[in-house]
Amino acid sequence: MHHHSPSTIYHLLFTIYLLTTSGNLSSRSPVQCRLGKTSTEAVSWRWRPDAVVTIYYIKNHFTPEETAAFSKAISKWNSALREINSQIVFIVGGESDSEVAQDTSITVVRGLPHGNERVGESRLYSMSNGVRSVRVTISPLVTDLNALVSLMTHELGHSLGLADCYKCKRGTTTMAAFRDDNKDNEVYEPSDCDKYVLASSYAASLAMR
Repeated sequence: MHHHSPSTIYHLLFTIYLLTTSGNLSSRSPVQCRLGKTSTEAVSWRWRPDAVVTIYYIKNHFTPEETAAFSKAISKWNSALREINSQIVFIVGGESDSEVAQDTSITVVRGLPHGNERVGESRLYSMSNGVRSVRVTISPLVTDLNALVSLMTHELGHSLGLADCYKCKRGTTTMAAFRDDNKDNEVYEPSDCDKYVLASSYAASLAMR
């Protein structure tokens, strides 16, 4: 029996997803996906293909209702990742007294993002020892629960290597911009375009190994 390396197996899984003709997506970009209009693009930073990413909330920064809103976004991304045969999983680690710097972790905090009129910010860290972590800052002005679902879906997209799409039409991709502090981008789960870009980018990076 021929044995595949783990990276080859992940590559095959993504290829199966991209070449399927019976599912929602195919080897070609879905017809509604237009780069810079309804679809974003991928950047080089991303989690390892088998990462189990633990999400922490700074203690007393969020109410139970707000973390429940975040959980909806986490659940939707986990469903999307399973759909494209990704091995990446997001799990909730609970509250932390301070920022967590452990490998494959995300710390979510309330604070003022850098830049004018931003409602959220993801800072991506890659250390020389291979440790990768993310700090997500949520503006205190964002209090609407639906807006928090939309914003967390957007920020988790950044951690997976999806870029902002400032000119994308709202309602088409989770990486589109917000209209205002509590007026979200009208997307509460990864779109077919988001899933296609994500699967394509991971398949391409694994093929280069």
